Amino acid sequence: MEGEAVDTALWARTKGMRRMRAALQASLLFPALASFCRLTVRDRELLRELDGPAVFVANHVSALDAVVMAEALPPRYRQRSVVVAAADSIFKRKWEARLAQVTVDAFPIPRGGGARAHLEYLKDLLRKKWSVIIFPEGRLTVTGAIGTFRKGGAILAMDAGVPIVPAYVDGMYEVMPRFRRVPRPGRVSVTFGAPLVAQTHEDYDTFIARVESSVRTLAGPKGIEVEPAGGARSEGPNYWY
Repeated sequence: MEGEAVDTALWARTKGMRRMRAALQASLLFPALASFCRLTVRDRELLRELDGPAVFVANHVSALDAVVMAEALPPRYRQRSVVVAAADSIFKRKWEARLAQVTVDAFPIPRGGGARAHLEYLKDLLRKKWSVIIFPEGRLTVTGAIGTFRKGGAILAMDAGVPIVPAYVDGMYEVMPRFRRVPRPGRVSVTFGAPLVAQTHEDYDTFIARVESSVRTLAGPKGIEVEPAGGARSEGPNYWY
């Protein structure tokens, strides 16, 4: 396969590590988040109809989105989910990478191409009853608006035969936007939509477009504005696929 070898970090998914992660989340991570962020989860009951793994898709507004999404999920998904993270961001610093792996089971994927082997590994995890949390804009918003979704989430869901669950994260842009290091106290909500299954006539592009539309609908009036396209050098033709 193309690209670099995949660091599967199997240690991050052992039973012992999962137990330790759950304890850290309950005793430290989530209470720390609650000290400045009052989280409300809406329509989580829609997830009751799920009887297997899923790809959870959300807009990306803050470096803490993964923590917010982890707390919003029911325990049965929280404890068997990996979070897709940019290999050229937090995984550039070893201590930060380990912290993300220990606390939310972050999994690095290249943003500029060469991610095919990583996608194949994530599909394999889905087939083994693990779920995936992905932010398909591939970068943090600059303006607070929702950006165009790339098709990586659709590739994972369609190829592994699992649904996509759309979610909208609101309020984190005010609490801790891009480049801010100290959070402001605020109210945050995560709103889940009904699970979506690819239709027989849909390809990756049309399915992810429907998922994006669902997230924008969950956002209400805030879903109308579109984030301008990014100009980072990493955003090549295969950027997040």
